[in-house]
Amino acid sequence: MERIVLGVIFLILGVLGIIFPVIPGIPFLVISAFFFGIIPKDKVVKYTKKLKGAVKNRKLDKFINYVLIKYIYQKNPIKVKKSS
Repeated sequence: MERIVLGVIFLILGVLGIIFPVIPGIPFLVISAFFFGIIPKDKVVKYTKKLKGAVKNRKLDKFINYVLIKYIYQKNPIKVKKSS
């Protein structure tokens, strides 16, 4: 159920990214296709790593890394505390 909800959210973000050029839509569409079971895991890793290098958006890179670690590699991402 969680995968379907995330797939719908990423699909909406991907479509919005195609309509509005501020949001990169292709990475979200690739991730949503993975959650719907259209694209296998190895293709998602290949495409997202390629897109991550092409798009110079630091927040998007962090988000793609989070999705790769949490859902594709099935690990819990470690949250690093910033020391002052």
